[in-house]
Amino acid sequence: MSRQPSEVIRLDLPARHSYLHLLSETIAELLRQVGADNETLIYNVQLAAHEVCTNIVSHAYRNRRDGEGRIHITLTLYPQPPRIEIELHDTGETFDPELVPQPNLSEAQIHGYGLFLIRHLMDKVSYTSLPDGNRWHLVKHLS
Repeated sequence: MSRQPSEVIRLDLPARHSYLHLLSETIAELLRQVGADNETLIYNVQLAAHEVCTNIVSHAYRNRRDGEGRIHITLTLYPQPPRIEIELHDTGETFDPELVPQPNLSEAQIHGYGLFLIRHLMDKVSYTSLPDGNRWHLVKHLS
């Protein structure tokens, strides 16, 4: 049973890598406001959200001019059970996450770790292709 959220923050960012620091800073401040002082936890949530946005910019909007697309983000803190939920929506190209190969962890590679990291850093990750774009839902329990 979930109660009302304690905090909700919405961001509407241009789809540019240069704006992603705003998301990271917002996540850190939001988590610190509720007493999360575990820097590893904060960093993991930041990294997962940043990876989703990087993939949106680099892949979903790859055929658009820089900054032409938008990323709509909702950060929600829930008190019981304590968790942060991050919703990300874009209107870029869709993809099938099941077709993304797992990285070979025994060999160094430059790309291909994003989805792997997102899934391992968060407690729940879902991606849905919708008629009006793509939706990501990330959940991290805080206790």
